[in-house]
This record gives sequence, C-alpha cells and structure tokens, in this order.
Amino acid sequence: MTPSLERLAELVRQAEAKSRAKKLGAETQQAAEQFRTAEVRANRAAQRLREVRPVRIRELEQAEVDEQHLKELVRKLAQYKAALDSDADPENLIADAQTEIERKKREAQAEIESVSRESDEARRELRTAMDHYQQLRRELDRLQPQLADKFSNEDRLLWDAEMHFPGGQFQTLAREVEASLNYFGMLGKLEQYSQLKIWIGRFRMHQAANDGEMTEENQALSQRTFHQLKTLSKQYEPGYIEAFRHDFHTDWAAYVAEAQEQLLLATETARRSKDWEQQRQESQARDLERQQLNREAGLAALEELKALMARTSLPDEGVEEFLIQLKQVVSGLGASDPTLLELVMPYREVISGGNGLRALRRNLDRIRQEESKDDDTLQERYEDLISATQGLRVLMIGGSVREDVRRTLQRLFEFDKLDWEPYEDAKPAMLDSIERRVRNHGVDLVLILKSFIGHHVPERLRPLCEQQGIPCLMVERGYGPTQVGETLRRGLLKSA
Repeated sequence: MTPSLERLAELVRQAEAKSRAKKLGAETQQAAEQFRTAEVRANRAAQRLREVRPVRIRELEQAEVDEQHLKELVRKLAQYKAALDSDADPENLIADAQTEIERKKREAQAEIESVSRESDEARRELRTAMDHYQQLRRELDRLQPQLADKFSNEDRLLWDAEMHFPGGQFQTLAREVEASLNYFGMLGKLEQYSQLKIWIGRFRMHQAANDGEMTEENQALSQRTFHQLKTLSKQYEPGYIEAFRHDFHTDWAAYVAEAQEQLLLATETARRSKDWEQQRQESQARDLERQQLNREAGLAALEELKALMARTSLPDEGVEEFLIQLKQVVSGLGASDPTLLELVMPYREVISGGNGLRALRRNLDRIRQEESKDDDTLQERYEDLISATQGLRVLMIGGSVREDVRRTLQRLFEFDKLDWEPYEDAKPAMLDSIERRVRNHGVDLVLILKSFIGHHVPERLRPLCEQQGIPCLMVERGYGPTQVGETLRRGLLKSA
C-alpha cells in the first residue's frame, strides 16, 4: 500500500469511527444485554430439560410396562372369562386402564416435546445473540478499542455459552479431561472411579443429544477425548465402568448425577482419611520428638549415674542416691535399655521401688534366670576346670568389650575378677600398662584373643608372662564360653 493510500485509509477510518462512535458503544451494550438475557434463558431451558426429560422418559417406560401388563391381563381375562362373577365389569376396567395409560403417555410425550422445543428455541436465540454481539465486538475492537474493557464479563461469558452447543460441550469436556492429567493420579481409587463415570457419562450424553449434528472437527475432538478417558481407565484401573461399552445405554443425566454423588462421597471419605492420616503423622512426630527428648535426658542421666557409681561403694553406701538417679535414667531410656541393664546388673538385689524400677528389676531377674539356666549347662561341661580357675584374677585382651560375655565368663569359671582390655593399635601405651600389671603380679592369668589382635602382642607378652610365672593362653578364635573353656582346659589342666 502506497503512503498516500495509507493516509487515505486512515482518514476514512477516523471519519467512520467518528460517525459510529456515538452509536457503537450503545449498540454493543444493548447486544451484550440481549446476549446475557438469552444466556439466562438457555440455562433455564437446559436445566428444565435435564430435570424434566429423565422423569418423563421413566414415565413413558413405565407406561410401556403397564401397557404390556394390560395386554397380558386381557389375554388371561379371555381365557378365564367364564369364571368371572356376573356383576364384574372387566370391559370398563380395560377401557379405563387404556385411557389412563394413553393419557400418561400423551402428557409425558407432550412435556418432553415442550421442554425440548423450549431448549432448541433458547439455543437458537442464544446463537443469534452471540453472533450479533461478537460482530459488534469485532467492530468495537477496530474502531474504539479503548471501550473493550467494559465488555470483559460478556467476553468471558461467551466461553460458558458455548456449552449449550455440541462443539462447546465436547470442547469443555476435552479441556477438563486434559487439565486433569496432572492431578488424576493423586486421587484415590474411589475418586478416580467416580470422576471417570462422570466424564464418560457426560460424553455419552453429549454424543446422544447431538448425534448427527457435529462437524468433522468436533467428531475428531470427541474421539480423542474418548480415547483419553479409556487410557486413564486402563492406566489407573479404578474399576469396571460399563459406560465405556458402546452397546450400553441408560438415562445419562441420571447416570452423571449418581456419579457426582459418588464423587462427593468419595471426596469426603478421602478428606477424612487424609485428615486422620495427617493427625496420625503429627501425633507420631510429637511422640518421636518426645521420645528423643526423653532419650537425650536419659543418656545425660546415665552419665551421671556412671559417675555416681564410680565415686561410691555400692552396695555398701550410696544406695538411696543410686536409686534416685536410676529412676531418672529409666524415665528417659526405659527399663529395657541394654546398656543400662548391663551397667546395673551387679546391683540387682538393691533395686526396688516404683517409677519404672519394678519393671527394671523384673528384666534383670529374667536375664539372670536365663543366664543361670545357661550357666547350669555350661558348668556341667566345665566342672573339671573350676578347681583351676576359681578365684583367679584374669586379664583378657583383644576385640571389643561385651559386658554380658565378660560377666558370663567370670561367673561360669568363678574368676575373682575378669578385666577385658580392648586392643587398639592407636594406643601403644596400652601394652606398656599391661606389662606393668604383669610385672607387678596384678593378674593371675592372661587370655589373648588371637583373632582380634596384632601378632606383636603375644610376642611381647608371652615371654614376660613366662618370666613372671603367669599363664598366658591364646584363644584361637572367638571369645565365647566354649572357646575360652577349651583354651583353659588345654592350658591349665595339661600344665597341671
């Protein structure tokens, strides 16, 4: 377009705009009001159609059933007419029944036709109003774009109004299904089942209502939507939905309404379940936090208990203070904590009272009974060793100290004392300390756990023990009563 032609076109547009300016806004406003009125009428007509049509269809179906029943009765009446009373008047009853059935059929059919006609007329009026409004809106955008904001509500209403037409119904359903793909998997099974029933019910309802009236574009859209619904059903398997079968037919409005009620119930059930689960998790978190705080307090109290036991001579003194501190430990760690049980086992007899001490004593007694049973069996096996091991001060070297094993060994072989020194390469001063104890005859027997130490330990200790006249025995593997017992038998009885 040449510059002159462009200027001429602009002059014409301005002149046209000035000429139309005064009338265009008012015309568009009037068209918008007509559009809103038509949309309200279409909504009311559609609502009435949804309410009346299913009821009247059921009445027609019932009339058909009644008509078949009447025919069956007439047939039987002809068969048994001779048995009727003389004053019976079956012909009038038949005529009355036929009249009543026909009346119900006429009334139901007439109202169905009436609401359908009203819906069709309202839709035609709405389409005319929509087309007129859209035409004026396009003109308004061209000539007076500054007025467009005044009609934003009507513009949005256009999308809702499309729902009254076949293409709009399927487009709305397609958008709804498409938007659900991101959250559908997060729904519960019952919610998925109900939602799919609503969608496929609406699909079949729109399909039945608009059969033969859709464009190729809308037909393609409906097929794509149907396949999306089938894919969701196969992917999540919420349950069998018979509406996916093409040969299944029903009152689709009632079908959708029932599914909507199911969805409301499923959603409420899921909400209650979610609330309960959230409350359970919050309660569990509070319990865990409380347990953690109690455990931290219990561990701190345990350290104080160890310090108390180190500076007092239990059970001769400090028993009352010991029990007070022990209650605090049990309050935090419970009466079944393994570390606590091992620590206080030697003082089992002085433990009594409430606040968890009674449960602690029961646990200690149970452990002692189990140990006694094991001891009886083992003592029979190593009865010949007791005369050689009784009253010995024993030092066992290697591995990590296990108090329960140490206590069992001391009790089983009736050692006067059994010290268990863990072996750590990082602390060479440990060997120096052991050597001093041997030289000072602070021990009567040395047991070396061969599997848990370096080879230089026996190289240093065995000659020294031999020089001091102290037995030094190598436990070839493990540190249990059986392994230690066999080592003692080989080392002490044979040497004796």
